[in-house]
Amino acid sequence: MKRRMLTAAAAVVLLMAGYSGFAQEEKKESKQEVKAANSESISLSGRVQLQHLYTDQFESDGTVTNYGFRMRRVRLRTDAKLTPFVSARVEFDVRDNSPVLKDAFGKIKLFENYNLRGGQFKVPVWREEYIRSSGELLLVERSPVADFLALMLLSARQVGAEFGGNVTKQLSFAINYNNGAGEGIHELARRKESTLTVNGVRVNNVNNGKMLVGRIDFNPGKQLQLGISAAVNYIGNEIASFDSLGNKTGVKNTRGQNSVIAPDLGIYLPMGVDVEAGAAFGTITKNYLNTKDDVDFTGFDITGRWKTKLQNASANLGGLDGFEFAAGVSYLDTDFDLVGERLVVRAGPAFYFGKRTRLQVNGEYVEPTNEEEDNILRLRSQITVNL
Repeated sequence: MKRRMLTAAAAVVLLMAGYSGFAQEEKKESKQEVKAANSESISLSGRVQLQHLYTDQFESDGTVTNYGFRMRRVRLRTDAKLTPFVSARVEFDVRDNSPVLKDAFGKIKLFENYNLRGGQFKVPVWREEYIRSSGELLLVERSPVADFLALMLLSARQVGAEFGGNVTKQLSFAINYNNGAGEGIHELARRKESTLTVNGVRVNNVNNGKMLVGRIDFNPGKQLQLGISAAVNYIGNEIASFDSLGNKTGVKNTRGQNSVIAPDLGIYLPMGVDVEAGAAFGTITKNYLNTKDDVDFTGFDITGRWKTKLQNASANLGGLDGFEFAAGVSYLDTDFDLVGERLVVRAGPAFYFGKRTRLQVNGEYVEPTNEEEDNILRLRSQITVNL
C-alpha cells in the first residue's frame, strides 16, 4: 500500500478582543513557578474534572447503566521559558487510566510581534475548540459541531508547524501546516495504511497528504471579537491489490480532501453577559467516509451566559462566591448518518468557589440525525478544579 503526498491551500479573516471583570480573571490559569537549570523559569499547572452523566437513552438494568461518574480530564502541564525568545510546553492527560500526550511544542519569538512554533497543539479552527480550553467552556462539553470537525480531521490537535502574530493591535493571523492525521499520529516515509472504525464506518486514520489551515482575528473593540478560519486536508491512499502469486493487479485510488470555512464571533458585555457563536461550511471526501458521493455539511452553534460575582464568599457553602447561567443551541446538517446528534439544546447553572473551582450542571435535549430514533434527555454535571 502506498500513499502520495499532496499539498493544500486555505484562507482566512477576523477575531479577538479582551474579556472584562470576572470573565477576565477566569482565563488566567494558576501556575506554580519553579527554578530549573536549563530554563529561566518553569511553571507547573493542571486540571481535574469529575463528571456525572444521566441519560434516558436506554433503560438501566443488571447489564447496563444509564448513569455514572468518570474522570473526564486529569491534566498535568509544564510551561518553560528557556530564553526571552524561546518557550515550550508539555501537557499530558491521564483520564480513565490512559495517559496521552496533549500539547508538546516549542515556540520562538520573531520580529517582536510574531512567532514560530512546532510540535503538537491545536490548529486555529473553531473558536470553541481553539480559543477556549476545557476548563473554561461555557457549557460542560463542547458542541456536536466541534466534535464533528475534530472527527473529520479539520480541527483539534495536530502535529506540525505554525507561523503567526499580531499585524496591528486589532489584527492577528496564524498559518498552520501539519500532518492532518490527528492527535498523536506521526507521519514517516513509507508509512503503511491504518484505519479507524467510527460508528461502524471504516475511515482512514493515517493521512499521508497534509493539512493547511489559516486564520485571521480582528479586534474592533474590547467587547467584540471576530474571526474566520479555513482548512483543507488532503487525505487518502493509493491501495495496491495483488494476486495469489504476489503480483500487483491494480491500484485503488482513495484520495480526496476534507475542507471547511468557519467564521465565528464573541461578544463580551460589561454586565457579565458573554455570547459566542460559530458556523462551519464544508465538504468531506467520499473516500474518507466510504460513501458514494462527497458529503457536504453545515454546522451552527450559539452559546451565551450571564455571570455575577457575589459581594462576599459564603463560608457555609465552601467559599461560594460566583454564579452563572449558560445556554446554547447547536445544529449539524449533513447528508450522512455518521454523527448521531443533529440538534442539541443545552442549559444550566454553574457555581464558583474561588477562581479555581467551578461546578456546572447542564440539562441536554438531543434530536438524533436518524429521525426514526427517539429524542434524548441527559443531565450532565461536572466539577472542575484548576491546580
